[in-house]
Amino acid sequence: MRDKLANNRVLKFLFLGLLFLLTFSYAMFQGGFVSWFLFYSFLPFGIYSLLLIFYPLQSIKMTRDISHSELTDGQELTISIRIERKSYFPLFYLVVEDVLPERLVSYAKESSSNYQKRSLALLLPMFRRNLTYRYTVKSIPRGEYQFREIRCKTGDLFGFVQHENMVAREQAVYVLPNYQKISWSPYNQQLSGTRPSPRKADLDYSTAVSVRDYVPGDKLSWIDWKATARGSKLLTKQFEQQISQDYMVFLDRETAHYGRVESPLFEKAVRLAASVTNAALKQNAMIGLVSSGKDHSVLSINGGKAQRRRVFHHLARVQANGNTTFDTVVKREAHHFPAGTGVLMISPSLDGAFTSTLKELVARKVQVEFFFVTEHITLEQQAEINQLMQYGIKAHVIAGNSFNEELKGGGKRATS
Repeated sequence: MRDKLANNRVLKFLFLGLLFLLTFSYAMFQGGFVSWFLFYSFLPFGIYSLLLIFYPLQSIKMTRDISHSELTDGQELTISIRIERKSYFPLFYLVVEDVLPERLVSYAKESSSNYQKRSLALLLPMFRRNLTYRYTVKSIPRGEYQFREIRCKTGDLFGFVQHENMVAREQAVYVLPNYQKISWSPYNQQLSGTRPSPRKADLDYSTAVSVRDYVPGDKLSWIDWKATARGSKLLTKQFEQQISQDYMVFLDRETAHYGRVESPLFEKAVRLAASVTNAALKQNAMIGLVSSGKDHSVLSINGGKAQRRRVFHHLARVQANGNTTFDTVVKREAHHFPAGTGVLMISPSLDGAFTSTLKELVARKVQVEFFFVTEHITLEQQAEINQLMQYGIKAHVIAGNSFNEELKGGGKRATS
């Protein structure tokens, strides 16, 4: 019944009026000190409750001040909630709660007073018009967080009258992935029949330097019919190619490769992608990103600080929630890139379909650099990595947490 009274102004008014009549009737008919004392004692609280019925809780202004709208994984976020009232009408209490994103609830910690739990505070304003409390979110994990609402609640001492209001205050906080400064340069090994170029790779169609086996996707105009006639299979002309400084990062988000959506191994892969992106852009390379999970995103190749911001903001949101196999994503996207674009693969997978895709890319003279992300590497996996390197793929085993040390060790670092 109390909840119904709290949510209906008419019922509140009628109920308080009934209480007035009952206490007054009791004093009139009973008489004596006790009955009148009961009536006069109830009178101020009753009048206050009646006035509180018409108190405009919507007039209370609540704002959220966030210390940073953009920070790095593991840093601390401080949030202040400011309450401003227009009138001096006394409020015995005011319960204010900043409604947190579900993932942040366990990271929040109170910092203002004893009457607070995380982002919820019990304030005792009385006649004060301006109040503030704050809380912190410690070791905030990577992600994009939307703060949407602030809720407040007040009432009388007996709980007969209660008001609740919710104010929309939408603000976004991006927690970017932590990255390491690594002494690594994008793939710079010259392939046979190539020459360096400061920007985009092109093929010199006037000069064929060799022939190779036909690969699905090659243009018919590239087929060397004379060489094909001399042999028993289709052969394609190999043109002179310029080394590119354009690179596309492929981040593996297939859930099956990490075991679960929230995986420490995936966090390592994201940090590595951020570190590689930062290092490449520092060297004035042009870089893009392919990331396929529940959402499929392709960030086109670009450079500079704006591209770094785009990539890092995307990496703040990604999860290992992909159902499409990673080799399918690679096959689907690799054909769309300009000739000579290098690909940087970040994955914990060494399954046959994926390694076959890598070899197919190399056969088409695509520059492939593979970062194998793992917690520990087996002898079988090491043998597979060595085979990829012999095939012409520049491979790195990332088994530890110091990317610089792992990259110095190259593909042969782990042996167990």
